[in-house]
Amino acid sequence: MRVRLTAGAMTVTLLTSLAMTGCAAKLPAAVDRDLTDDWVKVAQVEGYVPDAGVCLDVIPKGTGRYTDLTVECSKLHYTETVHVGRFAETATRGAKDFAAAFTECDAKSKEYIGRPWSDGTLVLKVTTPTDAAWKGGARWFRCDLTEVDSVSGGSNWVRRSASLKDGIPAASLLTCGKYNRKANNTMPRVACTTAHNAEFAGSFRAAANVAFPKSERQWDVIHKQCRAVVGRFLGVSTTTAQRWGVVSYHLGEDGWADGNRLVRCYVWFGGSTMKKSAKGSKGKGLPNFVSVP
Repeated sequence: MRVRLTAGAMTVTLLTSLAMTGCAAKLPAAVDRDLTDDWVKVAQVEGYVPDAGVCLDVIPKGTGRYTDLTVECSKLHYTETVHVGRFAETATRGAKDFAAAFTECDAKSKEYIGRPWSDGTLVLKVTTPTDAAWKGGARWFRCDLTEVDSVSGGSNWVRRSASLKDGIPAASLLTCGKYNRKANNTMPRVACTTAHNAEFAGSFRAAANVAFPKSERQWDVIHKQCRAVVGRFLGVSTTTAQRWGVVSYHLGEDGWADGNRLVRCYVWFGGSTMKKSAKGSKGKGLPNFVSVP
């Protein structure tokens, strides 16, 4: 009968032989009885972990995999990964886990592009492993920035051909717009030198205990914080900023629940228009707010 010994079988045989020998006679001092204490430990096997600072020509879908197409950032792409973090081993990808990941992504994206990503027509997504990879032990998350054609609703993903490492291009920065409440609260962007009734003032992140705005009372909480943002933008007090209206945009209820509580704020002149930027004006030369139906 032929016997094929594996490395494991040979080890067992050797240990048995030495043990039997030990019963018969005392081993020389030079012989080490513990054969495993000097073995090099096998490193923990690591699965796929994505790279940061790369561009992907894939539409954001919440989960990522090693087959996501990586391209040079100078070529057309949808997504740029600005950071890769790691969930705790005990994470379940629940709301608290996503909120912590988004906070990290938010800070790292600002470091990467040199300013808040919300200053442009960008969306920050937290991308996680597939369910199968998660069950296999993968705990990474990607911080992905993607451009959209509008931040005021009904937006589409945009393919771009430059790295955001160099900063948000001027054409993608939020400036002035024509807010239309009757057209589903949309705000097409226009140059500030043309007639407009609103201007982007900045953004804030709602606290974890702030409810997603549905009722008028809940919206008042959001608008109050936006009015403070508008006041800083104009160079006036929050009280003085009440002379004008505010428009507040969030990123949706699902994102809110997962910690993406960013709100973009605009100063709004209602039915009035102007043809210059209101930034730092201290309220001088700005039109009075005219109510619109």
